[in-house]
Amino acid sequence: MSYHDTIILGAGPAGLQMGYFMEQAGRDYKILNASATVGSFFQHFPRHGTLISFNKRYNWFTEPDFNLRYDWNSLITHDSSHLFTNYSEDIFPRNTDLVRYLSDFANKFSLKIQHNTKIKLISRQTDDQRHFVLTDTMGNEYRCARLLLATGALKPSIPDIEGIELAEGYENHDITPERYKNKRVIVLGGGNSAFEIANHLAGHAAIIFIMIGNRLIKHAWNTHFVGDLRSVNDTVLDMFQLKALHAVTGSTMTKLERQDDGSLRVDYEEEAPHWHTPGTVSGWFEVDHVIRATGFKYVDPELFAPETSPAVDAKEKYPVLSPIWETSVPDMYVIGTAMAARDRKAASGFIHGFRYNVRTLFHYLETRHHNIPLPTDKFALQTADDLRNVSTHLINRFSTTSALYQLFGVLCDVLVLEEGRAELFYELPVEYVLTQSEFANKKIIIFTLEFGHHHYSHPNAVDFVRRNDPERPGCVSFLHPVFRYYDNGAFIKGRNVRSASVLRWDQPAEIFEMDEVNNKPRNVLSNFINEITQVATETLSEQHFYNTEERGGFKPWPANDPRARNHCMPQCQLSVKDVQVTAIDFSPVCKHSMTATCASAPASQQMQDKCATSNCQCDAPNKRAGLVDWWMQSQSK
Repeated sequence: MSYHDTIILGAGPAGLQMGYFMEQAGRDYKILNASATVGSFFQHFPRHGTLISFNKRYNWFTEPDFNLRYDWNSLITHDSSHLFTNYSEDIFPRNTDLVRYLSDFANKFSLKIQHNTKIKLISRQTDDQRHFVLTDTMGNEYRCARLLLATGALKPSIPDIEGIELAEGYENHDITPERYKNKRVIVLGGGNSAFEIANHLAGHAAIIFIMIGNRLIKHAWNTHFVGDLRSVNDTVLDMFQLKALHAVTGSTMTKLERQDDGSLRVDYEEEAPHWHTPGTVSGWFEVDHVIRATGFKYVDPELFAPETSPAVDAKEKYPVLSPIWETSVPDMYVIGTAMAARDRKAASGFIHGFRYNVRTLFHYLETRHHNIPLPTDKFALQTADDLRNVSTHLINRFSTTSALYQLFGVLCDVLVLEEGRAELFYELPVEYVLTQSEFANKKIIIFTLEFGHHHYSHPNAVDFVRRNDPERPGCVSFLHPVFRYYDNGAFIKGRNVRSASVLRWDQPAEIFEMDEVNNKPRNVLSNFINEITQVATETLSEQHFYNTEERGGFKPWPANDPRARNHCMPQCQLSVKDVQVTAIDFSPVCKHSMTATCASAPASQQMQDKCATSNCQCDAPNKRAGLVDWWMQSQSK
């Protein structure tokens, strides 16, 4: 039996990232890895070898943190000494390059990893120590006070369909294209894995039907969620729309049966809520191959003794997690891809997102168990010069941070205001901040980067190619800084600034903005803080344009100019008199239900608008509130 304060189960990217932080801090930890090498998941996935994570190496600006915005595969180090961009020149690199990078990372930083250790049971002592007990397949025991699950995708999510065992799985189907030459193929699923399969077979299969079921395709370029369909995988969708025989269908498989000639009979249903007479269509047809690509599950109940089995969501896909990624079992945390259980809008399920979540969790554990304060900067806030210093620091921060950039609306910086001074906390979960007494009982400003497409009636993100409206600052579609002031837990007011061509608002980016006054974002922020603190008497200029012959400017059109009526540009639903920034919304994360949201729409365009604006039904409308209550109670013990 061996003991460590912390055991990390899994040596994928998340396990290595947490191992790095613990190694640098000199903590007592051990990474237990089931396979013989690190990053073994990526030896097999993606099945066709090409990652969908960007590897953009050249970005003009030099700041290491800024450049991590476009390097989606590197793990974080204190000195940026080990970057994935040195391992591949491809914008979409190969999985083998990532495996090689992770192996070198583990060796370079001497991470404490024990390979070939497959855990078969996780239990917990019943004495006062309450240590976790991990038993491997050889009968060896490992004990720890804190357990971090970095186990990633554990098993495929298989739909409950009669005969589904006749389908091949994404995880093990034969990827040899010649096997599918002139064959009829069905791919079950509507995500990147399904379209990855279809793209790979598009040049050999006779007909490919991607059966997405009763839902809509979500494109990552439209939703800004990296887990939705990426353009690198949508060749078949392009072929479908250009009449090249392959197709996407909204039907749902209900039964799969082997025919005497070896073909597969596929029974299906398809809902038609948008018809004049709504109903369900059913039928069947024959194909040669069915391949399911219906995702993975991130919890294996068989791994846990009853007293240590974490609560899971309704689909048993993800564990239920607190705002700081703790499971329902105290001192058991989840890191890595399954952090997406709390984030289905940003990048928590991917390396370029969870690397920051892991760092935040590390700092939290350092504070909770070793009395190491959270990372902060402190500022005097008594004069106009102090105000300028704080605002300049924050604008520079927004302009270079990768954490808030990748985890938009999920992680935030927090400025705690006290008499004559301020303290800035970095990269905390928004919900954690608003449920902790150390923040909720004070005057604070929460800073996030966010999108603003929800303020527009037009859902197509690629139509947002024009500048922001300076008279309606809330009408900002692309990523931009948002500030919200809370006093004793109550939202008081908020402000935001425009988006920017290179998503920077500091002096080095001025050359790319050209006609907009560079210091406006800083002045807006200074004025906002000053409205709360009253440390300066002057209100700084928030002029939007230079309006000079050299730099250009803005010239209003005459009244009733027809161009203002017939432009077909996305229409912002905010008026000049509306509140431009509202409180952070903690409404439950819902899933689209095409039938529930769109069946009653009287016209097809209205139906499309409803479906695109994320109206949805929720299986458990009170689940989030209950989780917050549980979390707050657990922290008060």
